[in-house]
Amino acid sequence: MTALGVSYKQGVVCASKPGFARVRFDDMEGLQSAWLPVVHPKTLQDQVLWTLDVGEHVACLMDGHMEDGCILGALYSSASPPPSDSPDKLRLQFKDGGHLEYDRSSGAMQVLCKGAVSVEAAGAVTVKAPSVLLDTPQATCTGTLTVQGQLTYQGGMAGSGGGASAAVIRGNVSVQGNVQASGTVMDAGGNSNHHSH
Repeated sequence: MTALGVSYKQGVVCASKPGFARVRFDDMEGLQSAWLPVVHPKTLQDQVLWTLDVGEHVACLMDGHMEDGCILGALYSSASPPPSDSPDKLRLQFKDGGHLEYDRSSGAMQVLCKGAVSVEAAGAVTVKAPSVLLDTPQATCTGTLTVQGQLTYQGGMAGSGGGASAAVIRGNVSVQGNVQASGTVMDAGGNSNHHSH
């Protein structure tokens, strides 16, 4: 590579912006590069962006005059070790403590987000699993909710709205306990809890 006027160099990021960075080469008396493009997997119709941090150890390809080149990527070291020592794990670790991890040995995936999460799809969304646990003090559905299996609740039930009838049940209702109504209970024959024909 050096015969072609291109050399492999390692340095430290001294300035950074999306898609580019400047690198300091301590083995060349602290020489600082011009703005160099950072190599990304895709940059045109599909795009990937991951901005380097100042102080990050990087690998570069530079021309013979150290005036032009590119940054191949960041390097781990003893001072900045990998976030996992398992060869079976893919892990994205973020500065705020958030992370995404997949363990191919167990098939388990973990996602930890330190802020809000927004997922938007133009088509249908399907979640298929043996069981799903929503561990939250509050869940809101803004549209119609259809439950095809049995609906079981353990903390009571309250509702309002629904036009003329706040609730419509088609079928028999079995109550194991008392029924209390502040208004009239009417059957199909016109009999109420206050009067019968």
